[in-house]
Amino acid sequence: MATATIEQALLGLVDLVHQGKPMEAFDLYYHPDLEKTDLDGVTVTGLAENYRIGAELLSKITTVRTFAHRGTLVVGDRSFVVWELDFDHADNGRVAVTEVAIQDWQAGRIIRERFIA
Repeated sequence: MATATIEQALLGLVDLVHQGKPMEAFDLYYHPDLEKTDLDGVTVTGLAENYRIGAELLSKITTVRTFAHRGTLVVGDRSFVVWELDFDHADNGRVAVTEVAIQDWQAGRIIRERFIA
């Protein structure tokens, strides 16, 4: 994919997240064969299962102090997106982290995503 194409897709993804529509971003920008590894190191395969986990996480957020996009870099078919998060989770308490999503793109969608902090 062209760098400009990925950059445009990321603008749309970030915009949806800032509008409070992260699950719509899943529908538009994530590949059906998605492999996603969160900060806990567990890799989950498949869009449907990742969607379910994401919706469950969002349903347990009780307070959001910060949910901000801090930067993006695209190199070839890989993007790096920096997020600053500070929220309360019903089960885990306060979560305050700056994380980087490392995303590999295929056919216009994110096929692999890993988070580091």
